[in-house]
Formats: sequence, structure tokens, C-alpha cells
Amino acid sequence: MDAETLLAAMPGLARNVAQAYLGPMQAAMKEFAIITVPRCWMWLAQVGHESASLRFMQEIADGSEYEGRVDLGNVHPGDGRRYKGRGPIQLTGRSNYAAAATALGADLVRHPELAAEPRYAFKVSAWWWRAHGLNDISDTGDVAAATRRINGGLNGLADREQRYARCKGLGGAVLPDGDHVPPLHVDFFAIGHNDHHPDVRTWQQKMRDRGWKAEGRPLAVQGSFEKDSDSVCRAFQREKGLLVDGKVGLQTWRTTWTSAVT
Repeated sequence: MDAETLLAAMPGLARNVAQAYLGPMQAAMKEFAIITVPRCWMWLAQVGHESASLRFMQEIADGSEYEGRVDLGNVHPGDGRRYKGRGPIQLTGRSNYAAAATALGADLVRHPELAAEPRYAFKVSAWWWRAHGLNDISDTGDVAAATRRINGGLNGLADREQRYARCKGLGGAVLPDGDHVPPLHVDFFAIGHNDHHPDVRTWQQKMRDRGWKAEGRPLAVQGSFEKDSDSVCRAFQREKGLLVDGKVGLQTWRTTWTSAVT
């Protein structure tokens, strides 16, 4: 991912802010396994909604509404304001700050304001994301289920879905380290030609990440180029305007990594 991709995913975000946030966000994504294309789409969509395109790293309200909320661990006077929502997915309440502090090794209990600083804000949210099963949900592409897990309901679902569609259109460019095309070690593979080469498994995983299915099932990643892989390959070639021959040669291979997901 580069600044241009982040700006495309976060409409309204200032360029200088995108450039400042890019490094800390990508580091957090990698640390907490937000490293497949579907996970990155969901992360950017949901974080984008929760933070208004990364324009707010803390709750605008002063947090007094959380005062006395024992369910959040706010048992001391002033805890409501002290532990108000911070981070692109807002961490709220003394108990949650304490859990994040333990997990991340940061003194967020004594210094809760750190959770609004980019170097911690993205780590806090990415930690919470993985701890609450959002990676697994993201793998299914279920925006509504992810929204319920984050929000407890379907608040803002339309915007979240629009953002998800926007991010999906960015294809593999959303990956933390960009989407570099790996080398193809054979001239091509197809049924009967190098169909058990390691590159086959790499290609199958990439097509699965892109959401391709064979007869309604996600494409199997087993390293054997058989009927289902051939069917997916031909459909993909047809969609992208390539020669439809069922052979994953250099052009089809490169297009697999570089074309927008549709």
C-alpha cells in the first residue's frame, strides 16, 4: 500500500496525514495478521467508517457519559473522561485500556492519551481487531457480520458497504507491503503441464484471496491444477480480456496480481 492507495480508500483524508499514518498503520496490520487482501479490504472499510476516513483518532465528546460504567471498568472518579474512546476503532473504558496495555506492553493505563497517537492507535485497533475475530470474519467478506462485531448492531452499514466496495476495487494494492508480483518459475502451467509445480499453489491462493470460486466453492489450494483451476483460469482470462486458453503464463500470472478485483 502506498499513500495514493490509502487516499483512495479514505475519501476526504489529507495527503500529509495519509503520508504520516501509512507507516504506523502498515506495521500494525502486519503485526496482527491483517495481511490478506480480504482482510485488508475489511480493515480499511471498517476503520474508515469508525474514524471518518482517519480524520478522528479520538472521540469528540469528553467521555463523561462513561463515568461510573462498571461494565467498562470505570470504577474511579474521572475514569469516564480519562478512558474515553481513542484510536481508529475506539478503545473505551479502563478495563479495555488495561487489557490493551498488557497485550502491547504500553503504559496505556497511566497514559491513556497514547492510544490516540499513530504509533499506538493503529496497534491498539489492530490488536482489538484480531482479538475479536475480525480476521476470520473478514475472510468471509461479510460486512454485516464485521459491523455487528465492532458496533454491536448495524449502525452505518450502508457507508461501511460502500467503503468495502471502494477498497475491493483497489485490488491487491491494499496489502501492507504493496502487491508485488512474485516470479513465475515455469513458462506456464495448465492441466497436464507443470500442474503440481509450487507456483500452482501460489496462484490458487491468490485467486482464492481475490474471491474466485469453482461451482460455488472457494478455489481449493492444493497445488494440483485440475478441472476447477482450469475453469477459474478461463473465466478470469475472459473477464480480463486475455487469451482464453486455460494456461497460466506470464500475462495471466501478472494480471492475477496487478488487476483490480471485480
